Amino acid sequence: MIIRPSILRVARLSVALALLTAFPMIARAQALTPEQKDKVLTSMKTVLFENAFVPGVDFKKFEEFLTTRKEKIDAAEQVADFSRVVNEALREFGFSHIRLQTPRQAANRNRTSAIGVGVNATVVTEGLRVGRVLEGSPAETAGLKVGDVILKIDDVVPTKPEELEGEEGKKVKLEVKNPAGETRQVEVEYKRFSTVRKETLTWANDDTAVLKIWTFSAGYSRENIENLLKEAAPKAKHLILDLRSNGGGLVNNLNHLLSLLMPDNTEYGTFISKRVASQFAEANPGKEVTTDAVAAWAPNKAKTRKRSVEPFAGKIAVLINRGSASASEICAAALRECVQAKVVGPRTAGAVLASVFRPLAEGFSLQYPTSDYVTIKGIRLEKNPVIGDADVPTPAIVDGKDLFIEKAIELLSAAG
Repeated sequence: MIIRPSILRVARLSVALALLTAFPMIARAQALTPEQKDKVLTSMKTVLFENAFVPGVDFKKFEEFLTTRKEKIDAAEQVADFSRVVNEALREFGFSHIRLQTPRQAANRNRTSAIGVGVNATVVTEGLRVGRVLEGSPAETAGLKVGDVILKIDDVVPTKPEELEGEEGKKVKLEVKNPAGETRQVEVEYKRFSTVRKETLTWANDDTAVLKIWTFSAGYSRENIENLLKEAAPKAKHLILDLRSNGGGLVNNLNHLLSLLMPDNTEYGTFISKRVASQFAEANPGKEVTTDAVAAWAPNKAKTRKRSVEPFAGKIAVLINRGSASASEICAAALRECVQAKVVGPRTAGAVLASVFRPLAEGFSLQYPTSDYVTIKGIRLEKNPVIGDADVPTPAIVDGKDLFIEKAIELLSAAG
């Protein structure tokens, strides 16, 4: 989950092509030579030292972080091992939105389709447990359900989820056990399927609509969301915005949603880039450059703008959890501060830095921060998660009722 200004995304179309052409070189052989590793690290340091920005952070410390891991880096002969060690070093910075992507991850980052069975699965002792079945996927057609365990793929016990991927048209036999312990054999054909989860509108009661937004990144559909809000507007007094497990995405998509939920020209926060921090320092010689000071001074705030649909006029509640990150956290905080929305859930991730991706040598890619963010009321959200006005006990689903939604209805009703 990341926040990327769309202008940067457009500027990197040629970069995406470079990634796609660089990827096969590593894909054919997952081993890395010392020379290849050196090229990746050299290109990383150039990007970090010249382009990355978080107020008060010295990115040249990355050299020190690498030095303490020299033996591990030298011993890492495979792409995955090398990436893991380097990301350990990056985590020493102590903030979000900074990581090295392998060539495979870089090539797949913005794709909205995949080839394979179409499940999200985790490794368990017996094989792979299904955590999600994608709509329209071969797995759905074959009748796989959440909670099923894939015991074998073509008579071999799987040890990693990637074994459910393959060439389009390939057929495999799965041995599957359901939660009741019953086993069955199914045949599936690897096909291309959409990984996009469409936004949905449901009704909690006659007055309350629930809008589920899965992501602000690839797959976010402005047209669909506008149509759903047009459907809700005539009769919904209350809107529950479900941002649970939404890891964030693009700044412009965040602004689009907020513009449909708050009045035009509503200021909701400040993005603090290297340029803005430099302008502050020039205008205030001798004054310490802090996020609070820069945010209070900065003349240009993030604000909503008029869209084709009038902003929702009723009261709003926002559902969050620890999987709500980045743009989701900004959205929840903005709605709370600007239109007094109620927030339901334990806490968000506290991972709010604007970032971009840059291609590196050998097909790798680096995500790195370019801006900090402070809400319109002066709250820095990085490492300072949004806390709900009310929490919900676990399990959150009891007798078929979603307790998050029940609590949101209670808070909205009390607010009038």
